[in-house]
Amino acid sequence: MQDSSQVTKRFASDYKEGYYKILREDDHLTVLKSPYPTEYKEASGIVLHTFDGGTRGTLLFIHGLGKRNIKFLTYFPRWFAKKGFSSALMILPYHFERTPSGTESGELFLNTTDNSILRSRFEHAVVDALTSLDYLKDRFGYPLYLMGYSFGGMIATIAAAFRKDLSGLSLVVTGGNFLPITWESIVTKVFRVQYEQNQECDVEKCRYWHSEENFYKYISEIQYPNIELDTAPMPCYEYDPLVFAKFVKAPTIMFTAAFDIFIPKKASDELFEFLGSRRKKRYVIPSGHLTSYALFRKFIASKTLKFFEGED
Repeated sequence: MQDSSQVTKRFASDYKEGYYKILREDDHLTVLKSPYPTEYKEASGIVLHTFDGGTRGTLLFIHGLGKRNIKFLTYFPRWFAKKGFSSALMILPYHFERTPSGTESGELFLNTTDNSILRSRFEHAVVDALTSLDYLKDRFGYPLYLMGYSFGGMIATIAAAFRKDLSGLSLVVTGGNFLPITWESIVTKVFRVQYEQNQECDVEKCRYWHSEENFYKYISEIQYPNIELDTAPMPCYEYDPLVFAKFVKAPTIMFTAAFDIFIPKKASDELFEFLGSRRKKRYVIPSGHLTSYALFRKFIASKTLKFFEGED
């Protein structure tokens, strides 16, 4: 199959507003055809676990990387459904039911340092999120909300940059700027090992390309989120959530874990700083990355709800 970077001129151009094809639609499970071209048939369908909660709003929740069971991940959409919001969990490409044969859930986001492949993985997830939002909007109606946890928060940030109809965005233990994420996070140790072996990159080269005169200059000058592919000074700019953050206009609430070894503090701080929303709020919770979910999920859900309702 032809590489998607060769057939797509701008980021997320495979997404067509208002277009989706339903492959399966049950009370609690919907499968849509992904508009994004992929060689993996398992990833070609967008899997949505849906919860009809009422007409107070419609929420799409995007999970993080990993292999945790589906019931564990559905806490937030289930919680919002109980509060009158029709909700859905979108399964990321290459995860769970969408995991290609011979790989583990989420592995294809962590098994390569090839920027063209990584960019296509991120783009696939964003296109699927945008398509899912269209479907959920038509099925359940407005107002429309988006929530992302960890890696799902990165995808939610980029997707929100393309939506002007979101009434709220919630970002949980996530961040932007691949300099600290690549060289400080425990999750990306696999990348550091690969870089040491193939010598594509090192921390000094990465610092240079993420300096004021390079990375931040690029962010200040970019005019639109649908970036033309292969035009940035460094390929990784083209799928970094920090680059897209200034285009996010939805009111945004963010939760940062004080002792996070997955998302470095600088990455979280900068993402919040660069968000273009006029109304934004952040909570720093006394937890690590995983314990944020284990110990503070109800706090995160209730604060998100109050923020979405304009009470916080």
